[in-house]
Amino acid sequence: MNHDAVRTLLTLSAAGLLDPEAERQVREHARTCADCTAELACLGQLAVGLSTLPAPPPPLNLVARTQARIAADGDRREAWRLSIAASICAATLAVAACLQLQPYLGSLIWIAFAVIPSLLGAGAALTLASRRHLERSLL
Repeated sequence: MNHDAVRTLLTLSAAGLLDPEAERQVREHARTCADCTAELACLGQLAVGLSTLPAPPPPLNLVARTQARIAADGDRREAWRLSIAASICAATLAVAACLQLQPYLGSLIWIAFAVIPSLLGAGAALTLASRRHLERSLL
């Protein structure tokens, strides 16, 4: 291993996070390089000092917030599936309604074809927006 590659691994070595092979390579290089030996010793003292510091306690509501986010993520996935299914149903209903209305509307059928899915989509968007607002209030 070259000098620059070993320098990037010194911090991990001091913290004891390297695999045995990489640790061996760092130690072999440090035996022949005074700069790396000094830096490794300094980082080792720093790692020992940091390990003696108390760890801050986690926030009290960490578990509840995490569970709420996991549930919200599942709800979001379900909302996508439901919106796709609702879009297919809305398109089917729009086509059926337009075919039924064609004798009465004639060439204006294209307006109905645009308006019906738009109204259904707006309803779905309002439903999803209100659900998202509820999700944010939980977090």
